[in-house]
Amino acid sequence: MINLHQVSKKFSQFQAIKSVTLTIPKGEIHGIIGASGAGKSTLLRLMNLLENPDVGEVEVNGQRLTALNNQALREARKSIGMIFQHFNLVANKTVHDNVAASLELAGYPKKERRSRVAECLRFVGLEGEMGKYPAQLSGGQKQRVAIARALANNPQVLLCDEPTSSLDPHTTAEILEVLASINERFGVTIVIVSHELEVIKSICKRVTVMAAGEIHDTVTIEPTGIEKSDDRPEYFIEQLTGNGGIGHA
Repeated sequence: MINLHQVSKKFSQFQAIKSVTLTIPKGEIHGIIGASGAGKSTLLRLMNLLENPDVGEVEVNGQRLTALNNQALREARKSIGMIFQHFNLVANKTVHDNVAASLELAGYPKKERRSRVAECLRFVGLEGEMGKYPAQLSGGQKQRVAIARALANNPQVLLCDEPTSSLDPHTTAEILEVLASINERFGVTIVIVSHELEVIKSICKRVTVMAAGEIHDTVTIEPTGIEKSDDRPEYFIEQLTGNGGIGHA
């Protein structure tokens, strides 16, 4: 499904990725973790050629992206969705129009767009928020809109760059549940970059550990499951003190 073969990437004099080879099978939820500067996000962006490798080959969905011209690459990217840490929503567009924008860019038939947008927003639990603007939404709702936008073109691969790092524990659990549902229901291959170990452990089946632009190891794990957190203030006190509030100032 995703094959990287000896890819390298340098920014000026900084070698961000050093001859990385990695295979991610179809239908897997794969994690990439490591310290800041390890090359996690750069590696993810190489998977859809948002960053072009200096050397090496990238193959996704049976297509060698590094061999495609610009038009063919744009077509290939329709099957690769991406979710960003800071949502990347257009502030002056409604929820509906943010999701519809990806359909418009992909040439989706105009008469079918509204029903497809509604379908995607229904899946992430936001069908009733179509007319709102991003500023009227919580962080979790913004990320759900971003997920709906990424789903609109029926991707086979979903690349997630720190999708929960701006969110509280309760909202993080909700977003991870949505991603797990996408994988289970649609068979979408998901790659998640995160510096949060608990996020990776909760949902990923294999995890690549990076250091200094290289793969240190790739390990197979049994996902622990998504912890059902709470957004009550009492929950945070319980987690901090371990006794439901005794010991607070």
